[in-house]
Amino acid sequence: MKNIFLVASREFFSQVKNKAFIVMTILAPLLLVGAGGVIFWLTATNNSEIKNIAVIDESAQFVTTFKSDENMIFNIYTPDEAKAIKDTLSGSEYLNALLEIPANTDGNYNNIEKNTKLSTNGNLGITDREKISSLMSSKIEEYRMKNSGIDQVKLKETNSRVSLNVFNVKEGKEDKGVELKVALSGALTYIIFMFIMIYGVKVMRSVVEEKNNRVVEIIISSVKPFELMMGKIAGTTMVAVTQFSIWITMTLGLLMIFPAIAASRMDMAQDMMNQAQETESNPEMMQIVAETSEILLSFNYPLIIFTFIIYFILGYLFYSAIFAAIGSAVDNDTDTQQFTYFPLVSMMIGLYGSFSTLQNPDGPVAFWLSMIPFTSPISMITRIPFDIPIWELALSIFILLISTIGMIFLASKIYRIGILIYGKKPTIKEMLKWITYKN
Repeated sequence: MKNIFLVASREFFSQVKNKAFIVMTILAPLLLVGAGGVIFWLTATNNSEIKNIAVIDESAQFVTTFKSDENMIFNIYTPDEAKAIKDTLSGSEYLNALLEIPANTDGNYNNIEKNTKLSTNGNLGITDREKISSLMSSKIEEYRMKNSGIDQVKLKETNSRVSLNVFNVKEGKEDKGVELKVALSGALTYIIFMFIMIYGVKVMRSVVEEKNNRVVEIIISSVKPFELMMGKIAGTTMVAVTQFSIWITMTLGLLMIFPAIAASRMDMAQDMMNQAQETESNPEMMQIVAETSEILLSFNYPLIIFTFIIYFILGYLFYSAIFAAIGSAVDNDTDTQQFTYFPLVSMMIGLYGSFSTLQNPDGPVAFWLSMIPFTSPISMITRIPFDIPIWELALSIFILLISTIGMIFLASKIYRIGILIYGKKPTIKEMLKWITYKN
């Protein structure tokens, strides 16, 4: 353990003192929040552009439909002006589009639905087009109901939306908040996947680098190959935890600062106040907020956090052992590609297989993906918010624990041979032979 600690300390300090580590640790949250701010600013700027639409209505039935607002201005023209507008539309800096509505020749608006034409000079987005289409569609529906003698008020009263109160008979309680559970599952699954992939590969590259520099030959004279491998894994784990802790702290701090800066604009601050007042005066919205808060508080957070940490650690150790073995068996990053394909495919199966798990957390696919050690670190996390049976969770952890110990043992067998072999690209068959070699 002393040697493992020494190797882990060396690995940790050699990485955290690296300029690239320091720069990326500081820049990553800034880039993340900054990118969000830029996207927010671009969206706000894009939406703030006023669009001018010329409307020629030969049916004379949509004159009151197109009402100008802060984002779109409609101007009504006569059919005689159509040609002049078309001629100037292409080079116009003021006008963005020309909407031509034909006459209602059939009396049922079919001609309008099929032959309405919108000419643009390329400055009209999808949202604006959908808005115009929606305004016309609503008006035509209103005309048709009126001509058919249908009372719109009574028709709206017949609309219904059934809200299912789902009761789980196994757990003896109401099952609420499926959407929130899916969101939480997806977030936790993605975090574990990214952590294992990024830092598992970092372990592999660290091994390859020391092997190429022949530093490992000096180190191996003082420590056993197993101690060296575990020290590298432990050191990289500490690096990852340190980096993630800094990222989380900085991101939370920046996210608290950014809304305050954004709200300093009076129009945005006013919008936030108006939304708050609307929420307070809207009983339905207040009920939604209350129900969401109740669902969030009902989650078994101690179990979720405990399970996440267990799978986080075991999953990382399991795959880091594989990546360390791969790094010891090759001489450069190019050669690692033929071997990294196998662990990455397993991780991808766990990640994308989780989509079916979200649809049916208790199904056979979800069960087996959460039991197989190659996929369980990712797939089981997807099921945790859905209150799976404790025996399944315990069995999955036990299988993953035994498999992790076994994988570390097998990886150490490959590591002790591969770390001292140069200039040869081993095959899978040769690596299997290394496992059977005796000390």
